Amino acid sequence: MATVRRSLGFAFLERYLLIALQLLSFTLLARLLTPAQIGLYSVSMALISMAQVVRDFGLANYLIQRKDLGPEDVGSALGTSLLLGGGLFVLVQAAAPWVGSFYGDDSLVHIVRIISFNFLILPFNSISIALLRRDMRFDVLMRVNVAAAVVGTFTALGLAWAGVGAPSLAWGDVAASLATAVGVSVAGAWGRLPRPQLKRWREILHFGGPVTAANVVTSVSMDINDLAVGKLLDFSQVAIASRAQGLMNLFHRDIMGTVRSVAYPAFAQAHREDGQLEQRYVQSLAATSAVAWPFYGFVGLFALEVLRLMFGPQWDASAPLVPIFCAAGAVSVLNSLIPTLMLAAGHAQLVALADLIIQPLKALLLVAVIWYWRALEPLALGVLAMAIVAVPYFYAFKQRCLPSDFRAIARELARNAVLALACLLPGALVAGWLRPAGEALALPVWLGCAGLTVLLWLAGLRLLGHPLYAEIIGFMRRRRAAAVAS
Repeated sequence: MATVRRSLGFAFLERYLLIALQLLSFTLLARLLTPAQIGLYSVSMALISMAQVVRDFGLANYLIQRKDLGPEDVGSALGTSLLLGGGLFVLVQAAAPWVGSFYGDDSLVHIVRIISFNFLILPFNSISIALLRRDMRFDVLMRVNVAAAVVGTFTALGLAWAGVGAPSLAWGDVAASLATAVGVSVAGAWGRLPRPQLKRWREILHFGGPVTAANVVTSVSMDINDLAVGKLLDFSQVAIASRAQGLMNLFHRDIMGTVRSVAYPAFAQAHREDGQLEQRYVQSLAATSAVAWPFYGFVGLFALEVLRLMFGPQWDASAPLVPIFCAAGAVSVLNSLIPTLMLAAGHAQLVALADLIIQPLKALLLVAVIWYWRALEPLALGVLAMAIVAVPYFYAFKQRCLPSDFRAIARELARNAVLALACLLPGALVAGWLRPAGEALALPVWLGCAGLTVLLWLAGLRLLGHPLYAEIIGFMRRRRAAAVAS
């Protein structure tokens, strides 16, 4: 447990630093680039992300969950990754003109081709990072990822300042990948890589094939918003929807991504050793929902204030969408760790089956909504509806391999619902009383609401006897003791 706690500490420190850097980047880029330019990049990344899922092929998860990992496993994973990366690079370079023709904008050709250079760099990075994650070396990963993010962010900002436009974001991605390669090499991870081979390709195909098929479908479902809006509406509308959903993704993607990155090896370790998976799952769900629900509630209540502070008044059109996306994020917390848990327990095919059923339905629903209404608010409501449907759906799949302790889950969620209501209610009353119609609260008042919410959250953790409070206090004491000792 100490190793997991230490890994979570480094992972969250990394994520907080990356979020701060990301917020700085978003704030400046929102003023250096137009919504149409940001929309062009969003569509390009949505297209590339589907190919990126194929390139990954579940190789990182294969290396992390394998009980007896040998040089042949690592070498085969590296060989497979190199073949997939090189093939996808050639494919994307050839298909780029078709992408520009489909969307009627030749700028996409240049952007897609720039981003595709990552396919030549990432095979080495992804295998090295998987080995570091397997060894729970999140301190090394923190330093590498933060350094790479700094390089990528300032590359993008510098090029945007110079007037390069949307391609500046693509070059920032490539620069971050190169910086990651340098970082893992300096950390010694490249020195652990054996000669590329394909001896274990059957085992890799057996594990990665179903996962990759499901992940491709999931990627399409997640990115269908940008792809469909870019085709049926325009690139400015893509940016408005992405900016609204991006506030939700600060937790759903960034924070939960950090939790999943630590939870997966921790769940896998529990599966290999003591088998207390359900207990670990309930603890993880209790901790994440205790943070997620107040976060989503606050951002939903103060959407206009958050948008104006971060991006300026030119993004006010995103504000009505933010509460809907935040509600979807709050619901998704309930099942977001289930695929991670099932993968760690060796049920990759069941995870793939679950995704292969629900994700196409989600994609079809969202495309139909955009095509019929040609508006963003129905799209956000569609995302919320699918989030609600996904909760019982994924728990039904979990029951087939890992029975749930619903009584313990209900007890933790009820406590966290009380916590969220208690810390958000005063801010909601202030907003309802002082906020002018259609306007944002004055910055000092809004910041006061934010501070009050945090204080009430901490007080609520203590009064409710939440385990997260003990973790926070323990972390602060360990930091203080370390500082005194140094």
